[in-house]
Amino acid sequence: MFAYDIYEPIGRKDEDTFPVIFALHGFGGDELEMAGRLELLMDRFVVVSMRGDVEYGPAYGFYHMVTEGDPNPREVDYISLRVAQFIDKICTDCISIDKEQVFLAGFDQGAVLAISIMQSYGGQYKAAALLSGRLPYYMEERPANLMLKDKRIFIGHGIEDAVIQISEADDIARLFEKMGCQVEKHRYFIGHNVNEAEEDDLYRWFESFLPNQPVKNK
Repeated sequence: MFAYDIYEPIGRKDEDTFPVIFALHGFGGDELEMAGRLELLMDRFVVVSMRGDVEYGPAYGFYHMVTEGDPNPREVDYISLRVAQFIDKICTDCISIDKEQVFLAGFDQGAVLAISIMQSYGGQYKAAALLSGRLPYYMEERPANLMLKDKRIFIGHGIEDAVIQISEADDIARLFEKMGCQVEKHRYFIGHNVNEAEEDDLYRWFESFLPNQPVKNK
């Protein structure tokens, strides 16, 4: 079981259900990292912000980093399964969640995990937002998940990212386009982080799943 924070819309009625975003932070982050980026959506979405259980000093990761090359595929697959099982449990236990409207949002390591989860279990999720992620080589070699046809994918990446090159965003886009997904790709004049412009695009993207419910301005 992962440590997590859950944010449910204030003033909800007992019978109300809401779409849910499961948020996965990056290497060296924690459960507060993604929650802050999704704050303006918390009046219409349940947000479950997870914490990886690999400790790096005062911060965390979801899997162990390697000095170069791709992460260990067995470890990523195992963590992906654990996250998928965690999502199932939270969706079962939390009565305010609409189980037909489950979204993933990940930054850095969290984006890699979200890609892996969509590849293996994506048929049960509505869509995924992938921020500053990368595509390990072994994911490109796996069979296409036909359940992903017409799923929507948001990809955001910094042009000046020196940690994960912008070309990785193109690789991720091609992977999901080959599986028939509707890919929306954005580039920003930033490094390995998320700025206000990307947050605004992300809000609008999530807002598009909620007709006539505009996101509040900052």
